[in-house]
Amino acid sequence: DPKKKLIIWGAGLKGKKAAKLFIERGVPFEWVCDNPNKIGHNIYGKKLQSFDILKTIENLQSIITVANKKEQNDIKIYFEKLGMKATTDYIFFC
Repeated sequence: DPKKKLIIWGAGLKGKKAAKLFIERGVPFEWVCDNPNKIGHNIYGKKLQSFDILKTIENLQSIITVANKKEQNDIKIYFEKLGMKATTDYIFFC
């Protein structure tokens, strides 16, 4: 939905590939992760931010590229707490 703020969650291989594709196409997005070793790093000129910023962003849609099943479950729980719904507000791309 072009009216929503796009978020990419994940900085592994799939997250980097998605980010690169969006950058090449001029699609604006915010890039988040939950890995403290990656937060704050610049990749492809985009700064990785903590997923906690999602609490402050209204009208968002997220593409989640995290493959770990336990982390996926934690992410689902996080979005549920924010009142967001799968496939409407976020989708897993793994």
